[in-house]
Amino acid sequence: MLVLYHHNISVCAQKVRLALAEKKLPHERRHINLMKAEQVSPDYLKINPKGVVPALVHDGQPVTESTVIMEYLDDAFPERPLRPAAPLARARMRVWAQVPDAALHAACGTVTYAAAFADQIKAANSPAALKERLAKLPDRARAWRQEQLLEKGLDAPFVADAVKLHDKVLGDMEKTLTAGAWLAGDTFSIAECAIAPYVLRLDRLGLARMWEKRPRVADWYARLQARPSWAEAITAFPVLGGGDYDDDLKSKGVNIWPKVKALLAA
Repeated sequence: MLVLYHHNISVCAQKVRLALAEKKLPHERRHINLMKAEQVSPDYLKINPKGVVPALVHDGQPVTESTVIMEYLDDAFPERPLRPAAPLARARMRVWAQVPDAALHAACGTVTYAAAFADQIKAANSPAALKERLAKLPDRARAWRQEQLLEKGLDAPFVADAVKLHDKVLGDMEKTLTAGAWLAGDTFSIAECAIAPYVLRLDRLGLARMWEKRPRVADWYARLQARPSWAEAITAFPVLGGGDYDDDLKSKGVNIWPKVKALLAA
């Protein structure tokens, strides 16, 4: 039995949901409300001591870290593999799968908090509650970044580097996609599951112009959205509302592109 602890718009949860959908694996889902800090509740910390989503529980045994979870699913359920058979293609898949773990995920959190989440968190919490919330985060470096973003938003000193890292990754994707339809070659793989949520997040923040001159990235993204797994793993999980996190600036008339464009040019 597979149980996925997740959040609707968590990029890491989206990665694992895409893998589960591509592999057509039945599973239960249990939503963790991040705005209400359920990820640092004592019960959830027993499953994932880092206090983040997602976490997968397979027959009572927890597996954490989204990249590890995707590889675990391919090991435990080898049907419909998401890792290429050829060693070189598999190595390329792993290079792309580690891009978020190396730096992109932190950069995504920086840009998203600066653009959207900081204002939402401040609206939902008193100053005392915010202080308590930050104090409960197991990752103290992450807590410090969030404190800076809550105070300064897009003007926080490390936001420009985060924006430029996204731009570099998109440039690397454009170059890679000259050699094949997908990031690891000719077949869809864990690489797509790993990177797609970060491109989606830029899109939802209204930053699709970052790839308007990168036609291969645009084509890759369009083909992803046409796959059945996208509807099952992404479209089926819109913003919940009711005080939950909301990354969809694009449809709400919030335009951060001029600021981001200036950061890219600096």
